[in-house]
Amino acid sequence: MNARKLVLALSAGSILWMSAPVSAQPKTENSELVARLERMASENDWKLRTSTGAPHQKWLLHQMRVQKLIEQLKVGQSVDPKEIDRIIVEHSR
Repeated sequence: MNARKLVLALSAGSILWMSAPVSAQPKTENSELVARLERMASENDWKLRTSTGAPHQKWLLHQMRVQKLIEQLKVGQSVDPKEIDRIIVEHSR
């Protein structure tokens, strides 16, 4: 009985030990992406203050999309990579 508990504990420990580095990497990537999106959001603030009319509406919508992505990434929700690419391309125009 004790040997069975020992084997169970060792296998559970090894699974946790092996999964720790894997789970740490996406958080680092997400934090870098969140930082990039937050820089984009601060650039949008300037664009919103200096634009009027249709361009202002375009940047306002872009700002909302960026904020939504930031919130999703911060809470750990999955985000479509195509959506991230679209926002980055849209921001560079």
